[in-house]
Amino acid sequence: MSGTQFKILKQCQQCGKMFEAQKISTACCSHKCSSARYKMKKRLEKRNELQIEMPPVFKPKTNAVNKELIKDKEFLTVRELAQLLNCSICSVYRYINSGTIKAVNLGQRITRIKRLDIEKLF
Repeated sequence: MSGTQFKILKQCQQCGKMFEAQKISTACCSHKCSSARYKMKKRLEKRNELQIEMPPVFKPKTNAVNKELIKDKEFLTVRELAQLLNCSICSVYRYINSGTIKAVNLGQRITRIKRLDIEKLF
């Protein structure tokens, strides 16, 4: 195919200069402008993706324990008891260390509390 005799005058989308394009789809006047335009396009796409993937302001805890399951258990974990008493885990450990709540330590991070002991407190 021979070269066309038509002159395609276009304006560079990056710098705004007029140039003679070899193709209709050409958008920039040089490799430098094309690279700068590509980087800008990717930066804007990334910014738009970040705006779309913004987490909601309030996110419910994923490790929350279902209260219906707690009602049927005879032995509770520290986390379950903290949720049942509506206090922090540190507070439950403080009650255990002070002797207010009786608990059994079955191993590292395996502390269990009898439901009957909790019911006796109240």
